Amino acid sequence: MVPYVIVAMLIWLLMLVLTITVLVLVIRALLRMNREPSLSMRAGSAGGNPPFSGDGPILVARHRVLMALLAGAIVLIAGVALNDAFPQSMALIAALTPGLAASTVMAVIALPFPESASRQEGRGGVRVASLRSREPWTYARRYVLMQPLLAAGLLIAYLGFTIATASPDDFGLMRSIALTGPNGESQGSAGPYPGSYYAVPLIIVTCVLAALACLALWRIAHVPSSPDPRYDEEDKAWRVLLTRFTVFLSAGSMLTYAVGVLVVAGTATVHVGTNYGSLSPAYADDVYPTLGNAQIIMGGVVAVVACIYLIMACVAVVRLWTGTSRGSRR
Repeated sequence: MVPYVIVAMLIWLLMLVLTITVLVLVIRALLRMNREPSLSMRAGSAGGNPPFSGDGPILVARHRVLMALLAGAIVLIAGVALNDAFPQSMALIAALTPGLAASTVMAVIALPFPESASRQEGRGGVRVASLRSREPWTYARRYVLMQPLLAAGLLIAYLGFTIATASPDDFGLMRSIALTGPNGESQGSAGPYPGSYYAVPLIIVTCVLAALACLALWRIAHVPSSPDPRYDEEDKAWRVLLTRFTVFLSAGSMLTYAVGVLVVAGTATVHVGTNYGSLSPAYADDVYPTLGNAQIIMGGVVAVVACIYLIMACVAVVRLWTGTSRGSRR
């Protein structure tokens, strides 16, 4: 029983690190991002929303976000339809669909922006563009930018634990958790459990999503800006908002996966520890039921954090349309 206690302690520590870390990052992002110069959305000394024109770079940013969300919705709908059409996948397609949809959104944002968004004709028909150096941390603090990578790393680490504690089911697939006796004999199993059958594809999708988020952030920062000084504030505004959207959507998607993994793993762990409720929770020295319920509770906590991230991503998108018009300042 000692190995099970050690595994339980390690998973407990991992869940605590995940929860505490993301809570600290969310609080810092909420309290400080509007106070940081790199994330300030104030326009001039009067404050308020940035001035948005109807035909400047903000228009291209709006079109890009709409294209990205539409592509993500198509992937999401297609994934749900494929999952219903192939029930033999045992919900694997459904598990991968949210991550693939979020990856699609990141991929569309990472596509090259049209030249009209950043260039204009100079004197004599010569194309000109601003050559000011910009990087992703120009529009977001590093502690904000690292959140998708941190969420991905913690999710992958937790999936590594579920892979190590999984057992084969009746089909030989690693998607169950088994209870063994002192002599190694099997005393029951429960599933679905995020073993390698689910975890390995989820790890791949997580890595792809993190990579595409980094690429999107690089693209947002390196699109050449217009040399027209009238668009200076607007140019900064759309980059800040799109950076926020990319960071919070990617991190929120990974945390949503963490919620699913915690709840599914916790439910299966409780079931195997109590033989689907037919045994006392004190069975197996209370390790399995306690660990399972702890994972379910942590899943609920992380769900709240994931919702905050996704709401912040939605707010960033909405603000692309709710900025003060230039006409109101004239």
